[in-house]
Amino acid sequence: MHSLGIILFVYFGVMNLIDMHYDLLSILYYSYLRNDFKYVKELQKYFNDNNVRGLIANLYFMSEREMAQEMMGKAIDVVEMFKVSTELFKKYFPNIDVVFSIEGCDYIKDIKELKQLYDLDLRSILLVWNNKNKYGSGAKATGGLTEEGKNFIIEAIKLGITIDLSHMNKETFIDTVDLLKDAKKNGLNPKVIVSHSNVADLYSHPRNITENQISSLSEFSPVIGLVSYAMFLTKEEEDTEVLKHKYLEHIKRVVEILGIDAVGVSTDDMGYDNVLFDNPVEKIILPYEKLKDELTKLLKEEFSEEEIAKILYLNIKNKLFREEEK
Repeated sequence: MHSLGIILFVYFGVMNLIDMHYDLLSILYYSYLRNDFKYVKELQKYFNDNNVRGLIANLYFMSEREMAQEMMGKAIDVVEMFKVSTELFKKYFPNIDVVFSIEGCDYIKDIKELKQLYDLDLRSILLVWNNKNKYGSGAKATGGLTEEGKNFIIEAIKLGITIDLSHMNKETFIDTVDLLKDAKKNGLNPKVIVSHSNVADLYSHPRNITENQISSLSEFSPVIGLVSYAMFLTKEEEDTEVLKHKYLEHIKRVVEILGIDAVGVSTDDMGYDNVLFDNPVEKIILPYEKLKDELTKLLKEEFSEEEIAKILYLNIKNKLFREEEK
């Protein structure tokens, strides 16, 4: 496995795929709590050169109420959960290229603990989930970036951790962009992505971001991961083919705003939520077992082979999957 290593995603004309947001670390951790890895073993067949070759593997932390069911009474210890899940990743997915991510920094105690997580290979953070925490506010909450949040982000930038703006509400998003611009003026080099959000101007959903928000990121050369999940595309019951083409419109719109180099793809595939927790799941429009083939077929309707390679893997590979400086 290459964690932030040089990755050869193009060889012998083969096109690869990086999923910019998949909660695989959480799947591994909750399987560990149950001592049941049957579902993980099912997932293994989807991660290979013929389908998903790399991913930003995410460990999520929701609000206290939502976490209670999933933790089954166990206390939340971010460092311990991260250690367990990343070690399990290395065991079950040793040949998949990965950037490890945490979504929702609610339970990261302070900058000291952030550094501990960095030493354990944390390389990307989403400051908030949908709720409000001590650092800022998510898509279903009000309020902007707090002073503690500003200090936390600056430390993350100094460590080389990517700042992922998905899940922020508009206030926290705008405050964070202003902070990132100031950091850049002061000689820092923030890495910025939006791992799993669509275009709010095409479909108004709290988790989508506006064209103005997208444009505001231009100086950071971001990668926006357009998410192939029905709930971010429509509230109507629609045919899968219709949904696929709505998804394609979101990709095209970001290309129009920031150019082809700013676009990636993500699934935020929540199928596991039904398997592990028996929760209902919104319609998934691209089956994970055929993700690369389905995406390639769809993108061919509008883009060249070179452009498809950028969207599927090259843009995010060049942004995040690099050899660490010695």
